[in-house]
Amino acid sequence: MSKKTNIKEEGYKTAFKATSLFGGVQLITIFITVLKSKVIALFLGAAGYGIMSLFSSAIQLVYSFSNLGLASSGVRDIAQANNQGNKEQLSKTVLAIVRWIVATGILGTLVTVILSPWLSQWFFSSNKFTFSFIILSCMVLFLSINDGFNSVLQGTRNLASLAKANIYGSIIGFISSVPLFILFGEKGIVPAMILPAIFSSLITYLFVRKIKLVTVKQTLSESISLGSTTVKLGLMMAITAIVVTMIEFVLKSFISKNGGIADVGLYQAGWTLNAGYLGLVFTAMAKDYFPRLSENSDDHGILSKKINQQAEIAILILSPMIVVMIVFLPFLIQLIYTKEFLTIVPMTRWLLIGSLIKSGSWAISFVFLAKGDGKTFLFNEIGINCITLPSYLLGYHFFGIQGIGFAYIFNYSVYFIWVAIVAAKKYDIKYSGTFWKMFTLMLTALFVFPLGEVIWSAKYITGIILILAIGIYCVYELNNRMNLISLFKIKK
Repeated sequence: MSKKTNIKEEGYKTAFKATSLFGGVQLITIFITVLKSKVIALFLGAAGYGIMSLFSSAIQLVYSFSNLGLASSGVRDIAQANNQGNKEQLSKTVLAIVRWIVATGILGTLVTVILSPWLSQWFFSSNKFTFSFIILSCMVLFLSINDGFNSVLQGTRNLASLAKANIYGSIIGFISSVPLFILFGEKGIVPAMILPAIFSSLITYLFVRKIKLVTVKQTLSESISLGSTTVKLGLMMAITAIVVTMIEFVLKSFISKNGGIADVGLYQAGWTLNAGYLGLVFTAMAKDYFPRLSENSDDHGILSKKINQQAEIAILILSPMIVVMIVFLPFLIQLIYTKEFLTIVPMTRWLLIGSLIKSGSWAISFVFLAKGDGKTFLFNEIGINCITLPSYLLGYHFFGIQGIGFAYIFNYSVYFIWVAIVAAKKYDIKYSGTFWKMFTLMLTALFVFPLGEVIWSAKYITGIILILAIGIYCVYELNNRMNLISLFKIKK
């Protein structure tokens, strides 16, 4: 095998190993989430699930405004400092970013307390939950701290530590919150949300302490100056996060007023099935792929190769997962929730198919962040979100919960075309013909079962045949790229 082939294969292996690492983490967190969701469904029902969802959206809204996007933009600056091999510069960068993040977390907590009466009114049309929001305000600080420490682990490529922190945080969060749901029902929601946030930040901090940094002296003015570049890109990311959170707030409010709070719970349950259980690929992109792109942000050739490699790996890993979930979705919903949630089957199937389109769009959209091109990134995100909200509202208005699934596919199809054109025009970075053939084939295959149910009343036999066909194809393509057997050989 030539040296060039070895380098190419190594690129696929790096993407695959990172996805597999966080895929393993995701499998554990999925199992924990399944147990937790089952408890919530049994002891709180769809209405309780809806209340918890609205609390979460409110806190996320404040967090989006206050955090300035520092946890995400900080990954880029830390990765670049780490790649230079200068421990002192890396330590200075980490210290400045962590100080900024803690400060914004404190600010967010104060803002939540001040806005608590309005948050209660906006999200629940009542002042009943004002005190609950005051108590929940501390979540903003702990979310900031946890995300800040995660960015340090990501940027320094301590992926094993990051994975362990996520696993331990999920387990302890489950152990600390579930008894509260069982003992106190809806009254246990607030403390059950706070405790996991506290424990996660403490656990992540313990892993950050293990990183070999040097002690540096840095005044507050130096921290402000050094972190200013991070803040500029972070502000662009924060604006995007705010818009996304606002869209979620408006959508949930619209559903609540037109369909009831139980419909909010059903929507959230379907969204969790899609986003949570396919999250391993997107987690890998956020945790490993982004800092890897940032290391070589000035070399368009290397960027193009990494983007294509990650996109192909994402498609080949996601496709078998999606088809299995599509076929066995009714069984999974009853296992994870209760029969009350079976109405979300149609919506969730379209969300799952839309996630394959999302994987392609995400792989290329990271190039704008890696290059620190905040203006173009903001242009892309704000532009597509002008389409997103109307499509969700219209989808729900005309088709109910299932309409959100239709809108999801439409939105990510437009977004995929959008970012692909911008990346090609601005940086001459494009997807290869190999990727497009693979993507088109897998996307077409995923439509077979849901359309088959309508056209010829497809049953599990059709689904199983489809699962085998997609599974065999994806294994074959993965093996062509990296020799799968070599990955599992034990080194002597």
